[in-house]
Amino acid sequence: MAATLNTGHMEPRQPYATPIVLADLPGELRARLGPEPYLHGPPHQGRTSRVAFALDASGSPAVLKRSVGPHLALLRREYHALRTLHPLRVPAPAPLLYLERPAPPDPEGWLMTRRLPGTTLEAALRATPDRTDRAALLADFGAALAQLHATPPPPGFGHPDWLEQALAAAAQLNPGVDPAHLAQLRRERPTPQRAALIHGDLFLDNVMVAGGRVTGFIDWAFADVGDLRADVAVATQNLSPADQTAFAAGYGPGARLTAQERAFFMAVALLF
Repeated sequence: MAATLNTGHMEPRQPYATPIVLADLPGELRARLGPEPYLHGPPHQGRTSRVAFALDASGSPAVLKRSVGPHLALLRREYHALRTLHPLRVPAPAPLLYLERPAPPDPEGWLMTRRLPGTTLEAALRATPDRTDRAALLADFGAALAQLHATPPPPGFGHPDWLEQALAAAAQLNPGVDPAHLAQLRRERPTPQRAALIHGDLFLDNVMVAGGRVTGFIDWAFADVGDLRADVAVATQNLSPADQTAFAAGYGPGARLTAQERAFFMAVALLF
């Protein structure tokens, strides 16, 4: 298997750059918010949904997401994953409401979840130069991911072949992906290991931390039962050798991937 692969990843797009305002909200969702919901957006919007932060009727922080068109299926998948996995005490936010409605020119979906406390691990690491503090934070991240991977998948959750599902989703969502590249990934698939519950999109900006501890993972649309090396590769891709060692201290020996394994699973992740 080649150590480096043509990623064919999605070109940056911002179809959801317009902020969510109160007038956008369906009545069922507006009824779940407080009289002063303090609606505001994150610094950067995603490529598959518009996101806003708000306060619910009890004053608790919540997250609102809206997706349309081909991205609606991803929002639906995320709701299904959260509804199924949150009761298992995995590090996922609680789902509060999901609805779909016709909205020209395309149907739209809305998801409301609890907001996990803290900031992203990506931002926390930029603000944490102390080696001891970084090591503790990354070890806790490793332990949290190990906990997810050790959780028995619930019956009926996931796809028979997570890689085929990921490649099919990439072909649908990323018109620029080269079919020859997808065929290459199928040919160069590593020898399968034990299937586990995986997050499927565990970049550092999808990990929330507060007080030096991981509070949970966000953006669960690609959760599946699949190869745990996919999560490990994405989680550690941008870490220094010292940071990877700290992560491995929390995760365990499975955190150490070969160059070929890392290249393969990152090529899959960068399709989106």
